[in-house]
Amino acid sequence: MMLFQPFAVALLTAVASASPVAPRQSSGPGTTLQAGWYWVRAVASPNFHKYLQTKPANAPGTAILESYTTAGQYNVKDGQLVANTGEGGAPLYLHVEKPADLANPPRTLATSFNTTENTFGTFVFQGDALTWSVPDINRQNLAAWLVCKDQALFINTGAYGYQTPSGCSDQTIHYYNDAHANE
Repeated sequence: MMLFQPFAVALLTAVASASPVAPRQSSGPGTTLQAGWYWVRAVASPNFHKYLQTKPANAPGTAILESYTTAGQYNVKDGQLVANTGEGGAPLYLHVEKPADLANPPRTLATSFNTTENTFGTFVFQGDALTWSVPDINRQNLAAWLVCKDQALFINTGAYGYQTPSGCSDQTIHYYNDAHANE
């Protein structure tokens, strides 16, 4: 009887500590680039080869630039920047914050991913650069982005590299189509 007691204790401990099954989230498209999709990454310091992704991963939330190990896969379709969330996952769309005063927009327009299409502005790849434009806001450089606190990505409505807001860095982001994201 003594031989089985450690096994019984281990089994009871395992059963007692088991947690309920969480709902299945999309695990994403994986670390190999899927056909028809691109990595999107920064190409200048201090965010050199930081990749676009959602936070939390593969779910609605803040758009960030972060490590190649957690990079998302994207494409522009009908003016929408679409995130590939993996097989069976609903696509996510990059949204741009619409300012209350279009004539005098703030220098930074927040971006985030959502399950609905973006209704403010249009995304286009110009060459390999990701651009955003809207007729209501005159931007000097349609490829100007800002990376600010916690690596959050913003549209830069001002001049690239001039009077950059404190705590932010100017950036352009570009598609990259190698099989794997890398540093």
